[in-house]
Amino acid sequence: MSQLKHILFPVDFSEPCRIFAPVVRTVACRAGARVTMLNTLELPSGYYSNPYAILTFTDILQSMRHERADFLNFLRDDFASLPPVSRISKHGDIAQTIVDYARHRDVDLIMLPTHGVGLFRRLLLGSVTAKVLHDAECPIWTSAHSTEISHAERLRKVLCAVNLRDESVDVMRYAAWLARMYGTQLRFINVLAVGESWTVRSFEAQFVARMELEARAQMAEVQARAGTPGDATVRSGEIARCVRREAMEWEADLIVIGRGVIGEPFGRLRTETYNIIRESSCSVVSV
Repeated sequence: MSQLKHILFPVDFSEPCRIFAPVVRTVACRAGARVTMLNTLELPSGYYSNPYAILTFTDILQSMRHERADFLNFLRDDFASLPPVSRISKHGDIAQTIVDYARHRDVDLIMLPTHGVGLFRRLLLGSVTAKVLHDAECPIWTSAHSTEISHAERLRKVLCAVNLRDESVDVMRYAAWLARMYGTQLRFINVLAVGESWTVRSFEAQFVARMELEARAQMAEVQARAGTPGDATVRSGEIARCVRREAMEWEADLIVIGRGVIGEPFGRLRTETYNIIRESSCSVVSV
């Protein structure tokens, strides 16, 4: 597993950014990584094609100057203990700017605060987060998608959710590397996607039990290939809810998942990645 040397922290001066900053600082300190804060001003849709837009250009420049001044001081105290943090200002499509910067500046990890919206957090992920998850090539650490969950600065337990496909080997290895770096406990979970009613009806429950037995054997094989022995469990039900339930009952501070087929048309993992992040009570790293 390569070292974590460069963290990209996109910021928009929001409260979720302020809440997430201590986590970014802790990860950077532990890994000895440098941090780049990226702020992007996105002009209104259709601005460049609007012949009257030039009339507002002076106002936009003034707004950019004020935002730049705020950016230079934003979270300065939070990162005072780190080497100088790079602060980059750009304008354009926010998600594409994040993806392009990460791709061309050797970014090893994007730490991206999501924006939970109260009761609607399970329905909304945000177009920026969704696009970055879809297009970025490096791992992405997203904050808990909720306004009422606090972020742990010290990692104690890492839960790694895997689907037992070939890409699970790399996901397991990444989770094990994180666990070693932080000295945390590590647990692997595989969820059999079956209707939750199946686990209570007699005949179907027996069928699910056999499937779980086979999944445990497969889990042991994948762990052996990955070289990551350790605690592992298999659950049955709706994937995102089972992962959330396991994380909460085990009191996990971080969930690691894969998104190896996220770009494939109609790829199942794309849906489950978004669902797990929406449902999670803690931060999620998508590898």
